[in-house]
Amino acid sequence: MTRDNKNKTIAIAVTVAVHALVVILLVIMALHGPWPLPGEAGVEVNLGMYNEGMGNQQQPKPKEVVSVPKPQPQQVKEETVTQNTEEAPALEEPKPKKEEPKVNERALFKPTNKPEEQPSSEGITGNPGDQGNPNGGQNVPNYEGQGGAGGGPSFDLGGRGAKSLPHPSKDGVTEEGTIVVDIWVDRDGRVQNAKIGKGTTITNTRMRQEAINAAKTSVFAPDKDAAELQKGTITYYYTLRQ
Repeated sequence: MTRDNKNKTIAIAVTVAVHALVVILLVIMALHGPWPLPGEAGVEVNLGMYNEGMGNQQQPKPKEVVSVPKPQPQQVKEETVTQNTEEAPALEEPKPKKEEPKVNERALFKPTNKPEEQPSSEGITGNPGDQGNPNGGQNVPNYEGQGGAGGGPSFDLGGRGAKSLPHPSKDGVTEEGTIVVDIWVDRDGRVQNAKIGKGTTITNTRMRQEAINAAKTSVFAPDKDAAELQKGTITYYYTLRQ
């Protein structure tokens, strides 16, 4: 160990020892002090307003007197009010109103609230009037034909009417059901060809032939704008009576 290092070590040891000794002395002094600590002490002084005085009774503290200035009377200036009058202009007398001409209510046209009655009509031609047959029924959807009580065959020919729809012969009717006959009609309304079509439920050969014969004798409304042979159908219904 060099000399410098030895001196530093001695200095540190001495410093630590001195501080330790001071701390020990402070602790010893604190332990031997008076406990509990004495309260605060002082000298009471009489309340007064001056450094000198005499007597045994305390004089009350004088109240502070606040001086309020007296209100001074205000001087009111009298003003003389003068009124300057001017002559009012002369008012013109109102002119009498012109009497409006009275309207004669009887001469006015009074529209009626009733809607215009339009003639009732029924049909598919687009013209006024009731389309149909005087011998037909009111609720029948067919507008052209011979008329009657109904129950006959039905047809479909693109809106063309039928003039005559004969019934097939009743001879040899043994089945109930439907026979649909496909027809080809010319522009004059004549049936040029007929054969059994789809939807037929009856298999009896004789009944089928009678339906074809009736379809060929049917007559429809002429139509010059129709096809040369317009295809349609006639449907026959069969019911056996008990």
